[in-house]
Amino acid sequence: MKRDWKKINNRLITQGTIWVDLRFLENRKEELAFMNKGKEGARFEFPDSLIRYAGTVRCMFRLQFRQTQGFLDTIAKQVPELTVPCYSQINRRFNKLPVKIQPKQTSDNKELVIAFDGSGLSVTNRGEWMRKIHRKGKIIECKGFLKIHVGVNIKTQEITAMEITREDVGDNTMFKPLLIQTVENTGKKIRRALADGGYDTYDNFEMLVGVGIDPVIRIDDNAITTPPPKDFIHRNRPEPIRTIHAREQLADREKWKKKHKYGLRWIVETVFSVLDRRFGTYVTARKYQNMQHEMLFKAQLYNQML
Repeated sequence: MKRDWKKINNRLITQGTIWVDLRFLENRKEELAFMNKGKEGARFEFPDSLIRYAGTVRCMFRLQFRQTQGFLDTIAKQVPELTVPCYSQINRRFNKLPVKIQPKQTSDNKELVIAFDGSGLSVTNRGEWMRKIHRKGKIIECKGFLKIHVGVNIKTQEITAMEITREDVGDNTMFKPLLIQTVENTGKKIRRALADGGYDTYDNFEMLVGVGIDPVIRIDDNAITTPPPKDFIHRNRPEPIRTIHAREQLADREKWKKKHKYGLRWIVETVFSVLDRRFGTYVTARKYQNMQHEMLFKAQLYNQML
C-alpha cells in the first residue's frame, strides 16, 4: 500500500491545532443552557466541551488531573472568559462523558475490509517487574493487564470498534461484539474480515459466511481438511465451513494470502503501535470502568487525528 506522504505530513501538522483549539468557548453559554434545561438540583457550571478538551489535553500529554488543571489555569490567564474547574471535578465529569467510536462518514457505499486483533495494555507505568510483590515470603501478583480488542478499517486506518476486557478474555469471544459494533458505528456492510489464528473457531467461520462476509482467518496447520463421511450428509449436517476454507488455505498458504490480501492485516498492528506511541502503553485510571472509558476516549481521539 503506497503512502501519500504529503497527506500524512499535513495531517500531523493539523494534529497540533487540537491542543490549542478553544472554539468551544464560542458557544459555551448556549451549551450550558441546553445542559441545564429541566435539570433538578445543582446546575452545571462547566460545559461538556470544556471537560472533553481537558480530557484531550490529559491524554495527549499523559497528564494527571492536577496537572491538567494547571495546564488550563495557564491558558485562563491569557483567555479571561475561560473558567477552570478543579481537578476533582474534571475527574468526575471526564469519567461520565458519553464516548462512542465514531469513524468519519463517507458518501460512498463501498463495502468495508476490516482487520481484527487484540493487544495487552498495562494498568501501571511501573514496569513488568513491579507487577510482582513479596508478601510473607510469597510472590503475589499486584497488578494485571487490560486487553483491548479492535476492528480497523483497512482503507482509512480508523478504529471502527473497540472492546476492553480483562487479560484472561480470549480474542475469539470478542469477535462477534466487534463485528456488530463495526456495523453500528459505520452503517456499512463488511465485505471481508481479516484476523489471525486467535479467531480460528468453527463458530466464527459459520457466523461470517452466514452474513455474507468473506472470512480471511489464519487456520492452524493441523486443521481437519478431509471431507466428512457420507452418513454425515444423511443427517442433514453440511460440511463445516471452516473445513472447506482449511482445504484451500493449507493447500498453498502463500497463494491464499495473496488471493485474499491477508497481508493487509499489518495495518491493525500499526494502529496498536500508534496508540502506544501517542498515548502510552498503560492507563492512568484506577477503577476498571474508568480504564475502559479512558481507552474508548483515546480511540475516538485517535480517529479525530486521522
